[in-house]
Amino acid sequence: MNAGARLRVAGPAVKVGEMWKPAPAAAVVALAVALGAHGGRADERVIQYDKDALTVRLTNVPVAEVIGELGRQSGAQIRGQVRTPRDVTAEFDAVPLPEALHRLLGDQNFALIYGDGGRLAAVRLLGGPQAAPPPQPVPTPTPPQTASNNLAALVARHEPVPVTGQLAQAVGASSASFQQLFDLALHNEDATLRGDAVRTVVSALETDPALRSAVVGELNNVDDTALGSLLRGAAGDHAEEIAMLIMTQARASEIRVKASAVLQKLRTGS
Repeated sequence: MNAGARLRVAGPAVKVGEMWKPAPAAAVVALAVALGAHGGRADERVIQYDKDALTVRLTNVPVAEVIGELGRQSGAQIRGQVRTPRDVTAEFDAVPLPEALHRLLGDQNFALIYGDGGRLAAVRLLGGPQAAPPPQPVPTPTPPQTASNNLAALVARHEPVPVTGQLAQAVGASSASFQQLFDLALHNEDATLRGDAVRTVVSALETDPALRSAVVGELNNVDDTALGSLLRGAAGDHAEEIAMLIMTQARASEIRVKASAVLQKLRTGS
């Protein structure tokens, strides 16, 4: 260990996990795009390391793969092995790394080694074989569900979408940003214009793989009732209309089924 490194050794600890809350704007975008395009995932896998904190959405994922992905993202060496290989199901947001590893590893001790500038240099898994574990294939994860941030960034960076007719007249140009289309879909007094804006948003986002994946990541954490409430808060009296438009215009049956479920929640007020 070099002179600038520091060592932190941790043991078992238990703390109630934080509840992640999706940003209303992101959830509205999600509803307007691909409501439930993939439904629930049996093997949901979201892992993000940032600023020495960990965010995960995990359903039956081998803990060794989670630790391996931490090493990949942080650039840290993983030394040792998980003492008791098992699948983990967990959900927490931006939890400091020592506490996050406590939650994932249970009663197995570990040590975090930091180098110059506070960069994580290594994770030592204690109490198990110290040989490096064999490489394990890690399926490409869905984009990390700081998805609210990722989704907002993708939307902000997206090139303007070509528009014609009333939409072109409304924005005063032959193309419109997503934000302009969202505003028209949610708030314009002309029902025809609102419908055109929703259809244009859905079509544009369905053809953008990165944005579609970010939306799916967002949707994996929002149930029908919460999504309906967020849409009602953003669109007011137009919420049911938007859900109906998606249900009737979406190409994928999964999207139509999800939109129908949200529409039912809106109509019953549940």
